[in-house]
Amino acid sequence: MKNVNVAKTIRKINWALLLFSAIFSVMLIVSRHVIYTPDGTNLENTFVTDFSILDGAGFCVLLPLIYVAVKGLLFLLRQISGVFFQEKRKAKKYVFVLFFLLIMLLWLPYLPSYWPGGIYSDTVDSIRMALGQDALDNHNPILYTLLWRLMFFLTGAFRGETEYYGLELFTVVQLAGMALLMAGFVYWCYRKGFHKLFIAFMLLIIGIFPLYPFYGISLWKDTIFSLVVFLFSVFLYQTFSMKKTELSWMELAAYCLFSLLLVFLRNNGIYVMIFCAVLIVLICLKKQKMTAMKIGIASLVIAIGSLVIQGPVYDAKGYNVDRTVESMGIPIQQVAYVLSTDGAVEEDELAFMEQIMPLENWKALYEPTVVDYIKFDPTFDRRFFQENSREFTGHYLHMMLQNPVKALKAYALATIGFWDISRGSASAYICNFHFSNSGYVMSDYFDYYTGLSFRELVEPREYISAALWAWLLLLCISICIQKRYFTGLIALLPTLGVWLSIMVATPLSFSFRYVYSLFLCAPIYLIVALRACRETAQKEPTEAEAEAAENARPEEPIIVEEVEQKHS
Repeated sequence: MKNVNVAKTIRKINWALLLFSAIFSVMLIVSRHVIYTPDGTNLENTFVTDFSILDGAGFCVLLPLIYVAVKGLLFLLRQISGVFFQEKRKAKKYVFVLFFLLIMLLWLPYLPSYWPGGIYSDTVDSIRMALGQDALDNHNPILYTLLWRLMFFLTGAFRGETEYYGLELFTVVQLAGMALLMAGFVYWCYRKGFHKLFIAFMLLIIGIFPLYPFYGISLWKDTIFSLVVFLFSVFLYQTFSMKKTELSWMELAAYCLFSLLLVFLRNNGIYVMIFCAVLIVLICLKKQKMTAMKIGIASLVIAIGSLVIQGPVYDAKGYNVDRTVESMGIPIQQVAYVLSTDGAVEEDELAFMEQIMPLENWKALYEPTVVDYIKFDPTFDRRFFQENSREFTGHYLHMMLQNPVKALKAYALATIGFWDISRGSASAYICNFHFSNSGYVMSDYFDYYTGLSFRELVEPREYISAALWAWLLLLCISICIQKRYFTGLIALLPTLGVWLSIMVATPLSFSFRYVYSLFLCAPIYLIVALRACRETAQKEPTEAEAEAAENARPEEPIIVEEVEQKHS
């Protein structure tokens, strides 16, 4: 009987949710060991303390608590899913117009308060390249720079007009375009028959939560890229989760367009596109072979074409000045950590690192949460690094194998803002000022004309961790896997690809803009999770039914070892 009870208990365990709970528990324990000082990080004030046996005990306590909490959340989602999806509604264009006008009305005060929009340091480079003052460089994607060139062309910057008009036009177009897309998403939810309370809640959050308009008035490439990721995710949900038919040619064309925008709007977009394509093909291969073939062939063509354009073509034109260095931020940080803490390093490895940059500079310039101080230092030989990147990779891998604990500590510090749910930072949270090298001035006309500071009302006082949205994404993925809702999982792949690429190659441990798309897609996570619960609600028996089915099973024969007893 005990064996039967154990088997029944094991069958009831949700293994995907248990794995999520275990990883989340590890995150909480590791977070407790990270000592972080926001103002000027170095190994004296930002480091990882040693672990002890108490951490194992803490894990044993946290795991069941988090698992029970997740199971409770899943039960709640299952109850909500029964009323969340309702009858589809008829198209009413005036509803979309009302949604757009409401959002724009609530966002409008941001324009005069941050006029003519926030200029980040990378934006300055794109502006200078767009105006022809600097040579084109794909460190800031060429496509984004061409958008700036279009704005300056339309406002007459090439005919002697001030480039301020270009900045103003870009801000207005970006904010209005973002409002259109957000209104379109809410209208899409309205048409699909999602619960009216959800639609009202989304309108309220989009209208009053500052992280939406803050990115509308922040002139950096991440806003446009994140909006593309968001739209791509909605498209994938609509295409793969809401219908069972094969992919049409029009849908394939839309898929290709989104893929191209991903690739050319951010340098990690090529990896996100390939990641999505591979997993979509694998998911569709069993039941939608024609769709898998279409996606596979189209993605292969896009990947090869993009790699040729961004590789040899850009190389020939001189657009890839520091391509290798930019993608090796975390390995550089780990090497610097090992050198700074006197780790085990071979003589030939020390000699090679010396050729890249003097060893004393590796130690003096290392900051645990940002690689820029090393890679932008004049003594860092970027050309040598570029030409010998394979040799660097070999030495790096050997150093990490020789110093595994140091490698993990360096990695934890280099990515802390993207996995630690308790750490938020102002770094790239919004762009509410102009960098000194821009030469432009940001004005608060709202305060000037009304005497009231709208900025004081909306400026953040606490910063939400970028990791929060990553953990919501991982939880939703766990639910989809547990419920075997793999078509819904497809809609989560773009943001998962973005997060994984940042976890592999981020140059900064805190930069909310890098994963802003995860924030935008949070409503999609909720929709997918609810759909997963609804899809399986009819299939899964209740506990009473499962118990009755279990009791109705014929008992397995028990083999009893016969012992012959002899009596004298």
